[in-house]
Amino acid sequence: MLTDTTTYLNGLGYEPYKASEQKKDLGKDDFLNLLVTQMTNQNPLEPMGDTEFLAQMAQFSSLEQMQNIASGMELLALTQTAATNSQMVDLIGKRVLIPGNEVSLDGENPVDITFSLGDKLPASGKIEIKNSDGELVRTIPVEHFDNGKNKIVFDGKDDAGVLLEKGNYSYKLVSGDDSEIEGLTTYSNFYVDAVSFEGTSILLKSDTAIINLSDIHEVIGGN
Repeated sequence: MLTDTTTYLNGLGYEPYKASEQKKDLGKDDFLNLLVTQMTNQNPLEPMGDTEFLAQMAQFSSLEQMQNIASGMELLALTQTAATNSQMVDLIGKRVLIPGNEVSLDGENPVDITFSLGDKLPASGKIEIKNSDGELVRTIPVEHFDNGKNKIVFDGKDDAGVLLEKGNYSYKLVSGDDSEIEGLTTYSNFYVDAVSFEGTSILLKSDTAIINLSDIHEVIGGN
C-alpha cells in the first residue's frame, strides 16, 4: 500500500519522500513515481508479488479517477456560477416585487403599487406617498378594494401634477378614517439598475436599495 511504499523508499534514502519533506497531498503523478521507484529499487531476489503490484495499480487508478471527478465537479460549479451570473445580469432593466413599502420612479413612467388584503376589506382608503426625506408628496384616493392582490397605478406625479424626481419613495395604505387596515401585506416595486457579485452572494440594486434574491416574489418586465 502507499504507506508501506513510502516507508520502503525512505529506507532506501529516496530524499523526496523523507517524512520531513513529504507533501501534504500526493497526486497521481507522485503515486506513479513512488511505484516506479519502488520497482526500480526492489530486491531482485525478492521481487514485488503480482498481488501487491495489482493492488497498488488499483490504488493508482482509483486516485486518478477521484482527481478527475474533482476536476469535473469544479468545472461544473464554475459553469453553473457563470450561467447564474448571466441570468442575474438579465434582471437589469426589469422590476421586481419584494416584501416592503417602497416604489422606485424613473422620473418618466408610472408604476404599480401592489398590496394584498384579507377578507375584511375597508370601504375606502388612500395611499400616502413620501420622498426619501419623509415629506408627503402625493395622496391617492382608493374607492374600491379586492380580496387578495390589488394594484393601484401611481402616475409618478406629486399632488400638483408635476413629475417626481427619479428615486425610491415609500408609501402607506390607510383606510378612509385613517385607521390601520387589517390583513394588509404590502410590496416594494423596485427597478433593478445594477447587480452586485460579492463573493458567493448576488445582490440586486435599485438606487440605494439592496435586494436579496430570496426576497423576490415576482419579476416584471418593462421600465
